Amino acid sequence: MLDPVISQAREWGFICQRQESNSWLILPQQSNQKWRLQQIAERWILIVGDVPQLRLYAEEAIAFLEARWLENN
Repeated sequence: MLDPVISQAREWGFICQRQESNSWLILPQQSNQKWRLQQIAERWILIVGDVPQLRLYAEEAIAFLEARWLENN
């Protein structure tokens, strides 16, 4: 079963990449945006530039992605 964050991110058109460690990386739709979400165990780390900012639960990561999606659509 696919992670709900990944499922929703794909539905909204975000770039989802599987890492060598079997964790996920979610990238913005537009290359000029400098954030990314990286899965670490059951949590998601919001990274802006190359600086980790927040540890998010799945629901919070989906809310972050929804806000970015609404911002761009």
